[in-house]
Amino acid sequence: MRVRYGGGRPVVVKGPATGADYRFSGIERLQLVHPQDAVVIVRNPLFRIEGVVEVDTVPVVFSRKGPGHHA
Repeated sequence: MRVRYGGGRPVVVKGPATGADYRFSGIERLQLVHPQDAVVIVRNPLFRIEGVVEVDTVPVVFSRKGPGHHA
């Protein structure tokens, strides 16, 4: 999800679900945030959900040689 920061000072928010660090500042106001983290982060009035981003997944092909080797 895209989350917008409305504050001015730089902050680092630790995602409560994933443990990821999200860095926001007056210059970098918009960040991609994992949905499970975003629903908690936006409880703070300085943050709001700006939109939803769909991420394409790439199928992984496994062979007898192991991951990364295509059959």
